[in-house]
Amino acid sequence: MVGPSIIFYIFFAVPYIFVMYWLVKQDKKKYAWGLAVVTIIAIIGIIVSQKASKVAIQNYQQHQIDAREIEKENRQDSLKKK
Repeated sequence: MVGPSIIFYIFFAVPYIFVMYWLVKQDKKKYAWGLAVVTIIAIIGIIVSQKASKVAIQNYQQHQIDAREIEKENRQDSLKKK
């Protein structure tokens, strides 16, 4: 799990921080651009997170079904061997 975290920080988080710093420095009066970009990215992040969570739950449920079927088949095979 360490690898994906490092990749995330290198390719997304660090450049995002630099871009946001640069963007806020460009708009010295109201910081409106920085606030708008942060808001949009936060909304997109929430949407992506929700969709990813939904897919992960579906995959987990399917994995449970598959595991039960495999376990059932293994039990049947072991009973036939006896």
